[in-house]
Amino acid sequence: MNIKIINGQFYINNIPANSGDSLKQGSLVGICTDLCSLRDNNINDFIANLKYLRVNIISTAMQSPNPFREYYKKSREQDKLKNITCTSSAIMPNGSLDYNFLENLEFIIKAADSLGLAVLVNILDPSCEHIFDDEFSIITGIFNALGWLISKKFNNILVNIANISHTFYKSPVLNGEKFINIFKSAKQATRDKLILGTGIKNLVGLNANSLDKYIKSSDFIPIYSVNYKNHSTKKMLETIYFFKSRTNIPIIMAKGDDLSEQHSSYGKNNMLEALENNISWFYYNLDKLGLTPVDWSYLRNIQI
Repeated sequence: MNIKIINGQFYINNIPANSGDSLKQGSLVGICTDLCSLRDNNINDFIANLKYLRVNIISTAMQSPNPFREYYKKSREQDKLKNITCTSSAIMPNGSLDYNFLENLEFIIKAADSLGLAVLVNILDPSCEHIFDDEFSIITGIFNALGWLISKKFNNILVNIANISHTFYKSPVLNGEKFINIFKSAKQATRDKLILGTGIKNLVGLNANSLDKYIKSSDFIPIYSVNYKNHSTKKMLETIYFFKSRTNIPIIMAKGDDLSEQHSSYGKNNMLEALENNISWFYYNLDKLGLTPVDWSYLRNIQI
């Protein structure tokens, strides 16, 4: 399959995604499955259940999110006796690549392609930031990862350089002006051979010039909002309106709320809020898809 962006909309095989559906047309609807690429995971079991999905896109990661519940707690609430580190990474501490990990990743991307599914590939994850030798290694790892993806000539991928969620990066090169410059360089280096975007920590402190560079370098913009105990739907909408007033670049809500939860105080879950605003949306369920061991048969039961 082939995925493109035309006039601010996603196209699959030269047809608008979800063509004919007034709510979803031009937008992607997917499932956040980053842990599928975890080195010790049962990849065959994951792929066997992909055929049951009724979505356009899944996600995978070159650095797997930390699969331990403790990771999602505030530092003072964590059980210090538990191992909450995560080192499952396709990028080595010096920025070189682990080709055994990438072999699994390639297997997943090609399997998804055969089933007509696009894949959002997240390169960096905050839970693996600590493995790098230094900041130069981080930058080297980013460009090595992009080079590998280009060399494989995948037609069904979107690439997100920095996956942000509950925690944010500590390294200066992954925040603010420095990171936007790196992202701009990455976009120039890939020469439109990849559909490229990146999450950023927040918009606070970015000057108009930096924000302009970020938008102009982006093929798509991932935003993050999980509907837990706060008014995240409101925050999500504020971010959507902010970007939509400045650009026609498609926006992806990379982690949406669990549809089994109650609607927010705004009367809708954030899937509907996103799709009604022409924003692509990923279903995210921490308990079922974000913690190991993952029972991938759960994918059969998801109705979106």
